[in-house]
Amino acid sequence: MIPAITSSAKRSNTNRQVRSGPNAVISLPKRPDLTVLSETIPLFYIGQNTRGFWVAHEADGRSGGLFLFKRSAVRFAHKSAPAGCAIMFLNESFELDLENRGSRLVESLTAAIDVAERVAPRLVTFLAMAHIEWRKLSAQIYRAIVSERRNRAAIERELFHGQYTLSSKNDDDLPIP
Repeated sequence: MIPAITSSAKRSNTNRQVRSGPNAVISLPKRPDLTVLSETIPLFYIGQNTRGFWVAHEADGRSGGLFLFKRSAVRFAHKSAPAGCAIMFLNESFELDLENRGSRLVESLTAAIDVAERVAPRLVTFLAMAHIEWRKLSAQIYRAIVSERRNRAAIERELFHGQYTLSSKNDDDLPIP
């Protein structure tokens, strides 16, 4: 059995407020009722900030971090509470208002993006559009590869009834006499 340590201070019923975007402030949702989630179980909010990076924020404001990937933010939450934790994913973007205990790379990238936006806003816009187009292209390539594999598996099932697989050799694979 792992003992749970809780603070003796009473919880307020008000929502915790964090920054969202340049000047906006949002309220994080209230912690679920005791009938849903015990106070001894840590709760982490996970969502994206305005730059698209993932934010993990502990509900009581004790820890948090910035991450490149969603799975990294989830892993941070699980490692921060080895006995287990609850995770609430947020659709609305919010900023980390704590010391970043996550990826230092993301922190550096965010600072570099801020500087680039001030110095060369057109370049940043171009790079953002290029990034979006790259993601579209990579998604199309991925779908084409998956479709080709699906078609190949269907042909193998129909022709060979699942007993054999198709393979091909080119001249580079043949032994040299």
